[in-house]
Amino acid sequence: MAAKKKRKKPVTWQTQVLLLFAFILSIVFLPTTILIFFGMLPTMVASFIGRGREGSRALTVGAMNFAGCFPFILDLWTSRNTVEQAVSMLFDPRTIVVMYCAAAVGYLIDWAVSGLVGNILVQQAKSRIAAIDERQAAMVKRWGPEVTGEVALDEQGFPLDDDGPVGSKAKKS
Repeated sequence: MAAKKKRKKPVTWQTQVLLLFAFILSIVFLPTTILIFFGMLPTMVASFIGRGREGSRALTVGAMNFAGCFPFILDLWTSRNTVEQAVSMLFDPRTIVVMYCAAAVGYLIDWAVSGLVGNILVQQAKSRIAAIDERQAAMVKRWGPEVTGEVALDEQGFPLDDDGPVGSKAKKS
């Protein structure tokens, strides 16, 4: 069987205009672009890693990562908004540590919430199984062991004894 290939959607003119607009804005606001690009690297990694989960990890990491970048963006905007200032901020270890630690907090939130939700779903499944077992026990008590599917039945649905249908011994004697 041939592996399914993903079809690439054609790039529409709206997407091309949006990309051109984003490129022009990134050139106009180059100091901010530089700071955001290097500060948001953990988010880019999370978006490539977490593609299967509809982007929840990338969203969580991205939100926290941006929260870590935002004070430095404000500092850049309120001081000299130049490329040299942005690069000097990036070479300050405190800046990178704060940005990347905020992203790490995003990873921790994603890990903790995923584990918590997983445990809740497991507990719900266990309680459903217990309820089903209780209902099955009540059905066996009311209708007999034939409803479990473990007793062999004849064509008409009557339980079979080891020698044949139940009651066939009485007819033979």
